Amino acid sequence: MTVKRLKREDTIIVAVDFQEKLMQAMYETEAVTDSMTRLTKGLKEMGIPVVVTQQYTKGLGMTIPPVAEAIGDSAYFEKTSFSAFGCPEFVEAFEAAGRRTVLVTGTETHICVEQTTKDLLERGYTVFIVADCVASRTAANRDLALRRMENAGAVITNYESVLYELLGGSYAPEFKAISKIVK
Repeated sequence: MTVKRLKREDTIIVAVDFQEKLMQAMYETEAVTDSMTRLTKGLKEMGIPVVVTQQYTKGLGMTIPPVAEAIGDSAYFEKTSFSAFGCPEFVEAFEAAGRRTVLVTGTETHICVEQTTKDLLERGYTVFIVADCVASRTAANRDLALRRMENAGAVITNYESVLYELLGGSYAPEFKAISKIVK
C-alpha cells in the first residue's frame, strides 16, 4: 500500500459551491463553515493555492461571506455541471497550477464534491477529502458519499490534520499563526 502524504509544493485546494442558498440547507452548516474558514486561512499562511467553484450563481448566490473572506482574491469559476471538470475555465486554471495532490471541500458531498472527486481520481490525482469541510442536507448523504469516495481511492481527513501535516513540525515559520487559527 502506498502512503499518501500532503506536501506543500504539490497541494492545491478545490472549494466546491460554498454558496448562500446551498449552505442554508446543509446539515451542521455552522461547524462546516467554521472548519472551512480555519482551513483556508491556514492554507493561505502557507501559500497553498485555492480554486473555487460556484454552481449557477444567479440562483444559488455567492460564496458565503466567512468563506469568501478567508479565500480572498482566489479565482471563482461559474459552473452548471455537477463536477467542476465540466467547466473548461476551471480545468484550465486548475491544471495551470501544476499540483497533483488535491484537497476537496464543499457542497453537496454526495453530488458536486463526489463527482469532482471521481473526475480527479480518474485523472490520476491524489485526493484528500476534508470531511469536516464538506456538507450535505443530511448526515446520511454526507457519510455515504465519504465512504464511496474513500472506496474509490480518496483519503478522508480533517482540517487540523491537513494543516499540521503540511506544517511538518513546530519549526515551520507558520507554526504560531496556524496554532492561533486552530485554537
